[in-house]
Amino acid sequence: METLLLEIHDGIGELVLNRPSKLNAMNAKFFEELPTAIEILDSDSMVRVIVIRASGPHFSAGLDLHDMAPGSQNVQEAKDIEPLQRGFLALATTKKPTLAAISGYCIGGGLDLVAACDIRIASQTAIFSLREVRIGIVADLGSLALLADAIPLPVLTEIALTGRDFDANEAQRIGLVQTLCNTPEELAQAVATLASQIQANPPLAVQATKSLLIQQRTQRLLQHLQVAASSNVALMQTQDMREAISALIEKRQPHYHGN
Repeated sequence: METLLLEIHDGIGELVLNRPSKLNAMNAKFFEELPTAIEILDSDSMVRVIVIRASGPHFSAGLDLHDMAPGSQNVQEAKDIEPLQRGFLALATTKKPTLAAISGYCIGGGLDLVAACDIRIASQTAIFSLREVRIGIVADLGSLALLADAIPLPVLTEIALTGRDFDANEAQRIGLVQTLCNTPEELAQAVATLASQIQANPPLAVQATKSLLIQQRTQRLLQHLQVAASSNVALMQTQDMREAISALIEKRQPHYHGN
């Protein structure tokens, strides 16, 4: 795989985002490889816990706008967005417990990815943002539905509508992050310890417990992804979306006209 690394040891499968020179931004290859990687880990009987982490100081800066700018793909119907959603859906519905280790930027698609995990642990360096609204689209990879189970709705609404950045302390305060570590090194140790504690329990009981916990959210997520994809098909035809992307790339203030 080009954008991801798979490491399996002692019953723990690690999925590592591996484009550190690009801040682990998500390009077309990433969206191809993610569903395959999750399937490999989900089907391996030796893997009892899945850990998502990243190479380098940043988890992910989100969508690689040079490769995957909204509107640059041939998106005509909601089904055209489904391939991008597939890996996130697989992660959110895997029968195995999932942990996210977060340092540095966790932006847009990066936040979508950790939202699909069961438990999120971060270092003090983490910076979060749901930035989709700032590029003229909605978050269509599942975070709006998944985070509604973790964050009070008014807080999630404010974060989603402003697209603002927020730090690790706020993330823990609002419930996005369960555990906060002082350094990336402490984060790695905390995640390893928690994964080992889960891995040591009877695997069938762990999987049954998780299945019960996510039973309702799975159905809601499937419906949400369909609606979000349809919304973005319409938004990608607007002048405002194209202006948002152009302004971001050109590093200037956008000028919106509501069409």
